[in-house]
Amino acid sequence: MLRSVPRFVWPVLLGLALLKLVLQLSLNPGLEWNYDERRNGRIADNYLAGRGYVSLDPVRQVLRPDSFHASFPVFVYIGWQKAGLPKHYFTLLVFAMSIGAYLLGIIYIARTLAYFGVAPPGAWSGALLWAVYPSVVYYIGAYMWYENLALPLLILVVYKLLRQLGGRALSWPDTVLVAASVTVSCLLRGYLLAVYGLLFLVWLTLLLRQSRPAQRNAWQVALLTLALLVGAHAPIFLKNYRLFQAWTLSNQAGFELLQGHNSVTQGRFMFDWDERTSPFDQYVRAHIPRLDSLSQYQESQARAALALRWIWENPAAEARLWLRKTLLFFAPENFIADAPRTSYNIVTGLVHLAFLGTVLLVLARYRGLRLRRVDVLLLTPLVAVWLLSIVFFVGFRWRYFAEPALLLYPIIVWQRLRCRAAA
Repeated sequence: MLRSVPRFVWPVLLGLALLKLVLQLSLNPGLEWNYDERRNGRIADNYLAGRGYVSLDPVRQVLRPDSFHASFPVFVYIGWQKAGLPKHYFTLLVFAMSIGAYLLGIIYIARTLAYFGVAPPGAWSGALLWAVYPSVVYYIGAYMWYENLALPLLILVVYKLLRQLGGRALSWPDTVLVAASVTVSCLLRGYLLAVYGLLFLVWLTLLLRQSRPAQRNAWQVALLTLALLVGAHAPIFLKNYRLFQAWTLSNQAGFELLQGHNSVTQGRFMFDWDERTSPFDQYVRAHIPRLDSLSQYQESQARAALALRWIWENPAAEARLWLRKTLLFFAPENFIADAPRTSYNIVTGLVHLAFLGTVLLVLARYRGLRLRRVDVLLLTPLVAVWLLSIVFFVGFRWRYFAEPALLLYPIIVWQRLRCRAAA
């Protein structure tokens, strides 16, 4: 892999790695964890103190069993603290791993473009454009978010599946690499189970017309990935069953489903969703009077039921909400912690306009353009994240996993138009 990197690219990669490190340290000189991981860290503290897998509910001011965010990081924090290591060392480790993943992502973006026929100068230019994309270099990439580890792994997996779809069987090392990448990503970010689930479903469907050896190879990859996912998530299922008597990975889904389907939502994440004075919290309490007496799991179920009831009773409003969420999904905003929204970013806006224009050209079959099988696989993560936004709400942290496709597809179609013009 490294031998395919041109010599002139290495100084650029080194410069980008240093830039990322400087931004990480300057924006977080205290090496603090983000708010999600601070909550997980407190659960680990309580567990080690003998209080159990609990956290302090800020509204009720009581300790109660908590399985809101991903459980795997909590297991890691428990092990880290048992080893006697300071928390800020863990931040440095995450920063170092995210830099390595960042460089991996750059290389595999270039390889993906090359697979689609983009010449090396264009492929590496596209990869470097991804490297300095606003969300990658700053809004998410410069902070301690596990998306910075998971996104490059998704880029790698999509590349490997594309190559296999193109006729190159995955070796056992590549099979293990794909399965492990998927498993680690899903442990860090549970919603990626939906993204990878759709990705593998589309991949296996596209392979139905391939040879039997290709299909057999694909099923080996899929079954190993499934086995690793089940094995890795089994302790989480067991822990949550002991806490809530329910076989669940997280209690978050019900909360987020209601955020995305109610009479006061704007289609985006609401930072004041749990504030007593907010219209949303008042709406929830008006429809779930016994809210404060419910466990976290029971509350999640009650919120999900309320969301489904609202969808059933308000089909016209739900349809308008789908449109609003789709427009918001393609809005040139970026994620920023603890802020309802950011100003529009011109680079993000230009990329989104280029992507939408490209889709229109392909749908219109301009100069013989058409949607190819490999395009479908490349665009599947984008479709999966858009569907997540429709089901829940638009979150610019999970739109992060759609952005490689948003950026790459216009470059790929532009290359095809150039080839047709030259021919």
